[in-house]
Amino acid sequence: MPNLEETIAQLTAELETARKRISDLEAAVSGTATAETPDESGLWFRSLINTIPDLVWLKDRNGVYLSCNHAFEHLFGAKTRDIIGKTDYDFVDKDLADFFRAHDRKAMDAGRPSVNEENLVFAGNGYQGLFETIKTPMADANGKLIDVLGVARDITARKRAEEAVEKRLVTLTRPMGDAQGVTFEEMFSLPDIQRLQDEFARATGVASLITRPDGSPITTPTNFCRLCSDIIRKTEKGLANCYKSDSALGKVSTIGPKIQPCMSGGLWDAGAGITVGGRHIANWLIGQVRDATQTEESMRAYARSIGADEDEAARAFMEVPAMSRERFGQVSQALFTLASQLSSIAYQNIQQARFIADLKRAEEALRESEERYALAINGTSDGIWDINLRTGEVYFSPRWKRILGYSDDEMENSLEEWKSRIHPDDREKVLLEVERCANGDTPSFEIEYRLRHKDGNYRWILGRGASLSTPQGEVVRLAGALTDITERRRIMEVMLQAEKMLSVGGLAAGMAHEINNPLGAILQSAQVVLRRLDPANETNQNIAAASGCAIADINSYLQRRQVLDFLDGIREAGVRAAKIVSNMLEFSRKNGINLAPSDINAVLDKSVELAGSDYELKKTYGFRTLTITRDYQSDLPPVNCVEVQLEQVFMNILRNAAQAMPEILNSAAAPRIDLSTRRDGNQVVIEIADNGRGMDEATRQHIFEPFFTTKAPGLGTGLGLSVSYFIITTTHGGSLEVESAPGQGARFIIRLPLGTNGA
Repeated sequence: MPNLEETIAQLTAELETARKRISDLEAAVSGTATAETPDESGLWFRSLINTIPDLVWLKDRNGVYLSCNHAFEHLFGAKTRDIIGKTDYDFVDKDLADFFRAHDRKAMDAGRPSVNEENLVFAGNGYQGLFETIKTPMADANGKLIDVLGVARDITARKRAEEAVEKRLVTLTRPMGDAQGVTFEEMFSLPDIQRLQDEFARATGVASLITRPDGSPITTPTNFCRLCSDIIRKTEKGLANCYKSDSALGKVSTIGPKIQPCMSGGLWDAGAGITVGGRHIANWLIGQVRDATQTEESMRAYARSIGADEDEAARAFMEVPAMSRERFGQVSQALFTLASQLSSIAYQNIQQARFIADLKRAEEALRESEERYALAINGTSDGIWDINLRTGEVYFSPRWKRILGYSDDEMENSLEEWKSRIHPDDREKVLLEVERCANGDTPSFEIEYRLRHKDGNYRWILGRGASLSTPQGEVVRLAGALTDITERRRIMEVMLQAEKMLSVGGLAAGMAHEINNPLGAILQSAQVVLRRLDPANETNQNIAAASGCAIADINSYLQRRQVLDFLDGIREAGVRAAKIVSNMLEFSRKNGINLAPSDINAVLDKSVELAGSDYELKKTYGFRTLTITRDYQSDLPPVNCVEVQLEQVFMNILRNAAQAMPEILNSAAAPRIDLSTRRDGNQVVIEIADNGRGMDEATRQHIFEPFFTTKAPGLGTGLGLSVSYFIITTTHGGSLEVESAPGQGARFIIRLPLGTNGA
């Protein structure tokens, strides 16, 4: 919401504009247009102010009432005809009348609006409330101040709400060490969080719950098994143990999720803490799965210890879903990523709450008044637009234009200008909503669509609008606000994409298995055909002779027609395809965090082979045409690692290197990727360098941050390098750095500890 000075300035401009549009306003408010000889503009003005729920009145410079609306009549408990010609001293006590008169003079003397808050008591029903009053001096055609226009709005409820919101915002935005009042519920929309929790649980097959740091629940449990919800948690001891376990699982960690057997039932659970600026506000917990380590006997013993039905607990235990430890670790890691993202966007929710409150105030103004002064009072920092349907006049605020990258004088105020910027796919639905509002079919609208920015890209916009009508129902004006929601939509899409990616590994493995079956049949059949055409095989000779031909002649024909070469080609291609499938199966295999000694040089080579099999890298970026140089230290000791995870890291870096090459493919410089390994003390150093476009310092500093990407929308999620950084630094205890400059390529340097095996 604009500050008071901005509001007053905007209101003054709007009142002057309104005065020009009502050319005979002076006659209407001064009384020269009588009931016997009404003038059209005077009647229109009176009709207009009577549609406004705010108190509206007009006084001359001596404090004598010239006009007022129906809402104002309730204040004094008198009709307009009994108010006109009198002063405040005729209706209220002297002290209050003096107060009113002083503010009238203040506005007249200053020549600009005077704003104040007043406690008013209505004569009719005794209602007492706080009103925001704006008194604006009105001038005649010669610039002489002759009248004072007053507008008062009841802000009692709004004031109370603002005080409550302000108190909460002060709590949320003060230094986190002193933020004792911060809660998870204040940060997020619980229905949205519940939906995210439910979808995560359904997609992964685990139970899920978000709790406070002490273990007490915030959300409704999802996928809770009968053993936990109906048996263990129904006992006093079991419930206490569950809360204790939930609290321990959610301890804040920066390196990954906490995974352990439940302190209550012994099932596998995992958790990740959610923080705001370092303050722990919630735990996201998953689990209630079993593997071979939990037994029916142990569950019976625990049921006895907490006073639960032993047989019922055993039956419920057998209903608990089973999941491998490796799969549960993968799901837990996805949970940790989501919890970390929730922590990072918490304060964005505060800004969103402020934005929503501002928009609601703007909508209220649009519904209550035909004049743009209401929008100025309740205006926001969002873009404002206004269309006068009678005159065709269009207004776009400076902020509206800045959202699209223009200054105030760079963009004209016209409907055609706006229409030309709507994305072709959105144009029909947007214009239909505006048309329905202009026709009076709907009083307001809200729609998300895209507008073309000055740079040629499209920005996502939340557009809101409302119609203003005469007492006869004629829609005379449309006005509203728009907000740039591009970043908010991007974050939502990335989070949804992150959830989808959980199943990619399993999908790749499934496809590889499906390919393996027909591929095996092809290889086997090719091998059998070659064996049955072998002229040295006695069985082949006998069958050929029995068929009336010599096996040597058959073989000669096949060789001369190159049939045997074709069969060899089929077999060799099948072997290559089988190797690709094998590599893909190995890459997508579900894995835990068990480290095993591996040959880093071999892992690098396998990663290059995998990258060469990637369809997009081959088709779009010509990966197989790149020059790959290798400078490996041959006597490197084995490195304790998770091979599949390192392959993922190396492929991410190789993919980024390939995508950085297009600018030089047609230049004199040959696109190249250099791989090197060496031992440095008790570490192995792996370097992957390219001669692509490189990056500036600002980009280099953010390259490992989650969701940071320099690619165009839809071409990257910004997760690849952040995941790689996590794998190297957290899972393997190493380091990942990058050296780069514009036009000088990039060099990624990975350091992995050798441990005792390499000492």
